[in-house]
Amino acid sequence: MYKILFSILLFSGYMWADTIVPSTGSDLKMTIYNDNRAFINDIREVTVDKGKQKLIYEGVPTSVVSQSVVPSFVGMKTNLYSQNYMYDLISLDSMLKNSIDKEVMFTMNGEKSHLSKGLLLSASPVMIQENDTKHIYTLESPTQVIFSKIPETMITKPSLVWDMETERAGTLGVDLKYLATGISWKSDYVLNLKKDVLDLTGWITVKNNSGVAYENAQITCLAGDVNRVKEPIHRKNRMYKADMVMAMPEVATESFSGYHIYKIPFRETIVNKQQKQISFIDKKEIAYRHYGTHTNNYFEQYYEQKLVFTNTVEFDNTKVNNLGLALPSGIVRMYQKDSSGETHFIGEERVHNIPEDENVTLRVGTLFDAVGKKSISKYVARKDYRNVETKYSIRNQGTEPLVLKIKEKIPTYGNHITVKTSCTDKCSVKKESAFVREFTITLDGKEKYMFTTEFEVSY
Repeated sequence: MYKILFSILLFSGYMWADTIVPSTGSDLKMTIYNDNRAFINDIREVTVDKGKQKLIYEGVPTSVVSQSVVPSFVGMKTNLYSQNYMYDLISLDSMLKNSIDKEVMFTMNGEKSHLSKGLLLSASPVMIQENDTKHIYTLESPTQVIFSKIPETMITKPSLVWDMETERAGTLGVDLKYLATGISWKSDYVLNLKKDVLDLTGWITVKNNSGVAYENAQITCLAGDVNRVKEPIHRKNRMYKADMVMAMPEVATESFSGYHIYKIPFRETIVNKQQKQISFIDKKEIAYRHYGTHTNNYFEQYYEQKLVFTNTVEFDNTKVNNLGLALPSGIVRMYQKDSSGETHFIGEERVHNIPEDENVTLRVGTLFDAVGKKSISKYVARKDYRNVETKYSIRNQGTEPLVLKIKEKIPTYGNHITVKTSCTDKCSVKKESAFVREFTITLDGKEKYMFTTEFEVSY
C-alpha cells in the first residue's frame, strides 16, 4: 500500500516541470577520446507552448562537464534566461535528508494503517516529533515515513532545466552539445604469426561509466593526445559488463586536425557500466621479418657480458604489404601454431600511434637459441683519448637459421671519432649515426660467428 502511495506522490511531485524533452527519435552522435571523456551531440524535438516555460532535458550523465554545455534551439525564436543542471536524484535517503524540519506523514512502530503527522527531526535514525502530542518518536524503519511531495531541488534523472520563452507554440528543435567524463576507448590487436606472413585483427573497446546509456549512437573514436586542463582525479573501483559485437562493415579512418579518427559505420547502444568491443581491422597475409636484437652501450675495461637477444617481429605498415592504416596505440597480443597445429600465446607488446607507411616493431620475448658473449679485448683511456675494441662471440644453438642484430651505442663524444670492425661475410654493418652502428649476423643452425668492433675517440 505504502509503495503505491509513494509512487503516486512521487509522480505528482514531478509535475512542477512544464515540458520534458522526449528522448525518442533523437539523433545522437559521440566522439570518444583516449583520456576518459567524450563529446556528445544530441539532437531532439519537443512540442512547446507559447511564452515563458521550463524545458527539462533528461538523460544527462552525472559526469557531464557542466561548463561545456552548449544548447541551441532551432525552428522558432527563443529567449534562454537560465540553465540549471539538476543531479540531486530521488532516493529514500535523499528524500529523508531533504525533508528535515518539514512536516511528513508516518506510521507508528507496530502500526500499519493509521497515519500520523509530524516534524522530521533526523534522518539517521529517523526521529519525528508528532504534531498533536509533541512526543518525539524514533522509527524502526525509514519506510514508515510517507512524503507528501518531492522537494523542488530533487529530480528522478540527472537533467538540464532551461528557463526560456518561445515566440509561438509548435515544434522546437533542441541541439545539445557537451563534454562528459567516464567514457573512454582503447584499441587492442591480435596478431597470428605464420611462417612468412601474419594476420592482424584490431578491436575498439569502449567503456561507459558516465552514469547514463547512449542509445543508437553514431560513434567516432579519436586517436591522439588532446590538450586539456588537468583536474584532480578521483578513482573508484568499478565493475563492467562485457559485450562483444562482431562487426563486418569496415571502420572508416581519416586524418583530422592533426589526429586520426575512426568512424564506426553502424549505430550502437552503449549502456551504463558496459564494455563493448567492435572489430575495426581485419588484415591477412602481411609479410614480416623475424630476428633477434641486442643493444650494447657499455664499454668498460676488460668487462665480459653475456648476450641476451630479444625475439623481434617487424613488418611494414604499407598498402603494398596488405595494411597501410593509421594504427592507434594499444596492446598487441601475439599467437602462433606449433608443428601439430595447436595455437599458443607467445608474447605481447604495447605500441604507440603508428602512422601509415611506418614500420611496426614488436618485442615478443627472449630468443632462446641465440647465445653469446662480448668482452673488451683492448682498452686505452687517457684524459683526451679513448680506444676500445670489443670482441663478440655468437652461437645459434637451434636447428633453424637465425638473423641477429647487435646495436652499438658509443657513449663518448669527442672532436674526432674513428670506427673499425671485422664484420664481413655473414655479417653486415649499417651506420645509423656518428655514434650508433648496427651489425646484422645471419647464422645457420648450430653455427657460430666471431667478430670485433673498435672505436677511437680524441677530445
